[in-house]
Amino acid sequence: MSHFLLEQLRQAHEDVETIEKAVAKLLAEKAKHPKHAVKYEHAIRNLLDSLRGKSQTALDIYADKDGLRRDEIQMLGGTRPATQDGIPDVFVNFDQQVQVIKDYHRKFAQQNVLPEIRDDAFFLNQAVAQAQDKLEAIFSGDEKTGKRVDLHPYYVMYVNLKKLKAHRVSEHRKEARVRLEKKKRAHAAEAGEGEQEAHVDDSELPEFQEIDYIQYLQTFDRFHEIPRHCKYRDAQYEQYLRELIGYLRTFFEKQNPIVDMQKIDRQFASDFDARWWSRLVPGWEQSTFDDPLYAIPSDYLFASEATKASHEKGKKYRKNAEVFARKTVDERRALEDASRDHDKTLAELEVTVQRFQELLGDTIQATIQYIQKKQSRTAEELDEEEEEEEEEVPEIEEEEEEGSDAEKPIYNPLNLPLGWDGKPIPYWLYKLHGLGIEYKCEICGNYSYWGRRAFERHFQEWRHAFGMRCLKIPNTSHFKEITRIEDALTLYEKLKKEAEVKAFRQDNEMEMEDDQGNVMSVKAYQDLSRQGLL
Repeated sequence: MSHFLLEQLRQAHEDVETIEKAVAKLLAEKAKHPKHAVKYEHAIRNLLDSLRGKSQTALDIYADKDGLRRDEIQMLGGTRPATQDGIPDVFVNFDQQVQVIKDYHRKFAQQNVLPEIRDDAFFLNQAVAQAQDKLEAIFSGDEKTGKRVDLHPYYVMYVNLKKLKAHRVSEHRKEARVRLEKKKRAHAAEAGEGEQEAHVDDSELPEFQEIDYIQYLQTFDRFHEIPRHCKYRDAQYEQYLRELIGYLRTFFEKQNPIVDMQKIDRQFASDFDARWWSRLVPGWEQSTFDDPLYAIPSDYLFASEATKASHEKGKKYRKNAEVFARKTVDERRALEDASRDHDKTLAELEVTVQRFQELLGDTIQATIQYIQKKQSRTAEELDEEEEEEEEEVPEIEEEEEEGSDAEKPIYNPLNLPLGWDGKPIPYWLYKLHGLGIEYKCEICGNYSYWGRRAFERHFQEWRHAFGMRCLKIPNTSHFKEITRIEDALTLYEKLKKEAEVKAFRQDNEMEMEDDQGNVMSVKAYQDLSRQGLL
C-alpha cells in the first residue's frame, strides 16, 4: 500500500465500490444455488466486514486528527517548505517524492511480481475461500456446514429430567394397565365367563421405552404437553431450556450470519409480551399460584390431590405454614409476585425455543430425513451420496454475455415464495393459491395462516387441537371452518341438544304389552304392575 494518505484514501473509495459489486454477485449466486446459501452468506459477511474496515479507514483519513492529510495537501500545493532554507517550491516537493518512489523500486526491483489486481473477482474469491475454511471450523461433522442440527446433548438432558421422566413412566404404566385390563375382560367375555374384574400385576406390565432421537426432534417444542408440576421450580428443567436456547441461537447465527439478531430478539420479546398478557401462551393460561394443587407455604406444585394432602400432614409443611402465617401482607404479595415472575420466565424460555424451532424448521426436518435415511442405508451408500453433493458445489464464474438468462440475478420485488428450483413461483400461481390472503383463527390465539391450503390444514394441527381442548370441545369434523370461539361454543351446545333428542330412552321409547293386548311404555307398565292393576 502507498505511504501517501491521499492515495490510501483513493484506494479505500475504490475498494468500497469494488466490494459492493462483489456482494451483488454473491447475492445473485445465493439465489441460484440455495443449497449453498450458508457458504455464500458467510462470504457476504466477510465482504461486509472488509467494506466496514475500508470505510473506517476513509473516515479516519478525512478526520485528520494527526494533521498528516493537511500537511500532504500543503506539500502537493507547494505551500509547505521542502528545503531547510525555507523556500516553498511545488517542483522541489514533486522531485523529492519522485526520488522516494525511484528508491523504492530500485530496492525491490528483483522481485519480478506482477501488480495485484484488486477487482471484484479478487475480493469475491478471497471471501469465498475464507468462508469455506470458516464453515469447516465453526460447524461440527454432524451439522454438515449448517445443513443439519445436532441436538444429541439436549436429547440426553431431556430424557434425564427426573420429574418429567417419572411422569412419563407413570403415564406409561397407567396406559399399559388399562390396555391389559380391557384385553383380559374381552377374553373373559369371549370365553363366556361374563363380566369379571380384571386384575393386572406389575410384573405383567411391559417395560418402559424412552422416546428415540427422531421423536425428540419432532416433539421437543411441544411444551404444552409437559405437566406444570414437572417444570415449576425445577432448576434442571430451566437449565435444559437455557442451554437449548443457547445452542439454537448460536446455530441460527452461524447459519444466517447477515441476519440482525437484535431485531429478531425485539420481535420475540414484543410477540411474547402480547401473548402473555392476553393469556394466549399454550399451557400457561392459568398461573401456578392460582392452581388448586399449589401449596403456598411450601411454594410447591403437586401432581395430584393425594400427594398434596400427604404433604400437608408432614412436619415440614406445618413449619412452613407457621412461618407463612407470621408474614405481612406485603411479604405474601411478594411471594405471589415471585411465583408469577417464575411462570413468566419459564413461559418465555419455552416460547423462545418454539420460535427458533420455527426459524430452523427446514433444517430440523432435513436432520430427521437424514437420520431416517441413515437407518435404512449402508455407510457406503451414504458416503457416495455425500461425495455427489460435494461434487455439485458450484464455482462462481465470470459474467457472460447478456444473452444467457440463466446466469442473470433473480429479482423478487414482490417477495414471492421460492419454488423447488430456488426461484420465485409465478405470480399467477401465487394468486391462484391465495398465498396473499390472510386467515386468522381466534381458537389458535389469533394466529395467521396465509393461503387457503395452510388454513384448511391447520384444523388438524396441534395448535388448533390444543385450542379446542382448552375450550373442552372435541376437535371433530363438525367444527371445520369454525374459527371464532363463540361460534364453536354455540355449535357445541346445539350438537349436544341434538344428541340428547336423538338419544334412546328406554322408559319412554320401549313398549310392552299386557295379557289383554294393551300396548304401553315400560314406565307405565312397571307402575301398573307395582300397583297390582295388571
